[in-house]
Amino acid sequence: MPRPRPLALLLVAACAAFARAQPDAAPGQAVRYDGHSVARITVNTARDLQAVTALADSVWSHRIGIGGEIDVQLAPGKLAALDELGLRYRVLIPDVQKLIDAETAQVLEARARDDLAWFQTYHNLAEINAYMDQLAAARPDLAQVVPVGPSHLGKPIRALRITGPDQPGNPKSARPGAVYHGCQHAREWISPASVMWFAEQFITKYDTDARIRDVVNNVEFNLIPVVNPDGYEFTWTSQRLWRKNRRPTTGGNIGVDTNRNWGYEWGGEGASTDPGSETYRGPSAFSEPETQAMRDFIIANPRFRAHIDLHSYSQLVMSPWGWTSALPPAPDAGIFAQLDAAMAQAILDTHGRIYDNGPVYTTIYPASGGSNDWTYGARGILGFAFELRDTGEFGFELPADQIIPTGEEAFAAIMVLSEHIGSPLTFALPDGEPSLLTPDVPSTLRITITDQAGTVDPATPAIYTRLGAAGPFTPALLTLESGATWLATLPGIPCGETLQYYFSAATTAGREVRYPSDAPTAIFEVRAYESQAVFADDFELAGGWQVGSPSDTATRGIWERADPQATAAQPGDDHTPAPGIRCYITDSRAGSAVGDYDVDGGSTTLTSPAFSALPASGTAADVIISYWRWYSNNQGSAPGQDSMPIQISADNGLTWTTLETVSENAGAWVHKSFSLADVPITPTAQMKFRFIARDEGSGSIIEAGIDDVQVAVLACSTPANPADLNGDGIVDFADYLEFLTLYDALDPRVDFTGDGIVDFADYLQFLNYYYQ
Repeated sequence: MPRPRPLALLLVAACAAFARAQPDAAPGQAVRYDGHSVARITVNTARDLQAVTALADSVWSHRIGIGGEIDVQLAPGKLAALDELGLRYRVLIPDVQKLIDAETAQVLEARARDDLAWFQTYHNLAEINAYMDQLAAARPDLAQVVPVGPSHLGKPIRALRITGPDQPGNPKSARPGAVYHGCQHAREWISPASVMWFAEQFITKYDTDARIRDVVNNVEFNLIPVVNPDGYEFTWTSQRLWRKNRRPTTGGNIGVDTNRNWGYEWGGEGASTDPGSETYRGPSAFSEPETQAMRDFIIANPRFRAHIDLHSYSQLVMSPWGWTSALPPAPDAGIFAQLDAAMAQAILDTHGRIYDNGPVYTTIYPASGGSNDWTYGARGILGFAFELRDTGEFGFELPADQIIPTGEEAFAAIMVLSEHIGSPLTFALPDGEPSLLTPDVPSTLRITITDQAGTVDPATPAIYTRLGAAGPFTPALLTLESGATWLATLPGIPCGETLQYYFSAATTAGREVRYPSDAPTAIFEVRAYESQAVFADDFELAGGWQVGSPSDTATRGIWERADPQATAAQPGDDHTPAPGIRCYITDSRAGSAVGDYDVDGGSTTLTSPAFSALPASGTAADVIISYWRWYSNNQGSAPGQDSMPIQISADNGLTWTTLETVSENAGAWVHKSFSLADVPITPTAQMKFRFIARDEGSGSIIEAGIDDVQVAVLACSTPANPADLNGDGIVDFADYLEFLTLYDALDPRVDFTGDGIVDFADYLQFLNYYYQ
């Protein structure tokens, strides 16, 4: 009996088999895919994975593994085999060739018209090169076409270099550089279209958009729309779904996956040794003319600080590493996480598209020999990879009417990264902004100031503060803690007041940089209040929460207070630090498959006990509600179709106001905080929360968790009136009589002037308090 194969080896073998290359086109004949479908298949076990491996003609998705879904291309008749195997699946594309034919027809129609803008259709290599030349000719003061190197077949790989004119103290030769490129994988047509969109925005809007002008004046952009020109041209002439380059290898095979051929940790997990595989890594690192050209181009430009490799599809923003599950060393891991999230947020803010974000290895799959691992690992560049639209409805056949919105949202993301490197110095608050100050007590704030294109002058870092929203700011120098970390002092301010502040530092060349960048137009601000905790629950003990409501219909995945078991969609721990172990979770069990105990069949509701959001003393200024949540809806046959409303009531549950509707998939516990003044809702003594996890789509995998709920009232306590001598909280005639008794006895308790003598001056001071 053969020895069982370890699961890791099964996955590696399955990935290699999934990625096997499709047959090459016959000379002079384009490959067709009539009747080929793309199905999203649920893979729960190693057996499932092996079965799908045996059937698949090509992999389309960017997530391969057990406990999730995989998009595969299947030849006619193979869907019936999935049924026979009992595999759950959903057909995403019934006929691949119909999409290709529609795409071809759209391109031909667009070419026949002279009234369509350039981005209303896709373009072949010659058209892309021509438009690069046109853009450079239109603004020679901003742009020039520069060679990167030749492909295997001798086609030029070209970059459009864009930056503003020389400026005093800011010459072009000293600016940080960015290299953004597309089309390592030939079939991913939306990636070169997006890079060309970037180029057009920078050049055509330089004169009219202050934000674009500022970043172009501070960054040298190197935009390379097509890294794999041989493969890209082949998708236009012979085989639309070709992925690799076109260099012959061994055994009659053609092509290397250039994004497995870069030289940092080449040859590891997630890359194939099979020349017939679509993820074939090549015989050695940088064996391919295309990766050699890119390597040499980047090495020759030591000012590069940022890199993005654009792909499709899956809607992802990713950072290193791809070769290992370990994170980059500090502080880089935090910088990458911050930029991942900021770019994904910029995309969301553009057209509402959700892009998951995180390291390549854990966000998509293991992939050694990738470009952004090399740019970061070998060159110290902030290296990222994007997977553009969509999430599988069209896959690589994204319709032309999505070129512009995809370019717009990706451009919003690259602006975030470009502005980050474009500043001579970058600032960050490693502990975050303070949310509240203790009245009349100074506090310390940590800030990092990192050299980018400049070097910080250590005599210049300062914080500028003012009380309220008007008047001049007062500067105070920062104190160096260590390395790039500085300490700022926030002065104590009275309860109820607001402190506004910003930071400034200069380079050794005398260039001032502010944080926020447009301060004092934009500033940080924080209020001073006493924080009175009125409700808190870490769920370690039962606290009166109610599971279920009359409208609930869920049949599985019901909320429970428990220690969660890890799945691909559910956390393995609560949020509360040890020794805490419990949270509220939608069925804590893991089961044998990711969907065994997720939310199914409708909604499940978790409702808090009633609590008061009124202050114990003083007048409330605001109420701050916070909690940690976990949410996953990005798996199953209908990912992203569900959401979780989180609501609050001020009338014991009669009516509800929504705080947020959760749809993001962070893969982590996420902290959220809300001000009731911003909701808005008036605090009462009959407040409640509720959390509604719901499955409204067919085949969705829904898991949710809640932990560490807190409610704090922000207030300024009313100080006791010194004239309330009997301490009953009321100043009245009884206190006047008490004063006379103490006054006659020369009791020091009525020495209101504090001079050690009880006399008429104390009587006058008492009357002052009495009549307040």
